[in-house]
Amino acid sequence: MIMARIPDKIKVYCRKCQTHTEGKVKQEKGGRRSGGLNWSHRRQKHRRRGHGNLGRYSKRPVTQTKMASKTSKKIDLRVTCPECGKIAVINRPRAKRYEVFRKI
Repeated sequence: MIMARIPDKIKVYCRKCQTHTEGKVKQEKGGRRSGGLNWSHRRQKHRRRGHGNLGRYSKRPVTQTKMASKTSKKIDLRVTCPECGKIAVINRPRAKRYEVFRKI
């Protein structure tokens, strides 16, 4: 799929209200990478020191240069419930471009 068109209002199920409502759609912005290391990365860093075979922690990770990059990104949509204001995040498949259009 090269381009996807999404209406600005989608009927979705709200878990809080427990009803189907027509919510407003907004495109989710990409997340930022956190500065600190999480638990598994701290463990891996600690296990890498020293000698001997450490199983999967003994090998260096595959570099980005060896991996092929994707040409498109998946998109997350934020759908806001008009009654309670609860936001649901919907994941959409890959597409080069997304367009949120207004239904008439």
